[in-house]
Amino acid sequence: MNNPFITIEDWLKRIEANQQRILQRLDQPQHQGPELGNIELACEILRLSKPRVYALVSSRSIPVMKRGGRLTFSRSELIEYLKGGSRVVAAGKEVRNGR
Repeated sequence: MNNPFITIEDWLKRIEANQQRILQRLDQPQHQGPELGNIELACEILRLSKPRVYALVSSRSIPVMKRGGRLTFSRSELIEYLKGGSRVVAAGKEVRNGR
């Protein structure tokens, strides 16, 4: 006759192993698409229209690389740009970072 506690112990070990794998996956950063892209990537990340993104590029307000007449944007640099514009509450009133 088989010992039922050995079966339960095996199941618990499998559950713990699966839990560890899930936790490791959650700790890894999620890849949300290509790191480099064109104007559509910038529009998607910044949630702005193409003319507005072109205006920001023209005024050198957003990070961009230009090679062979084409604009290339880095996902991580655009996200850092957005984080740099976040508001900070200091002494009870809102203050924009860097201003």
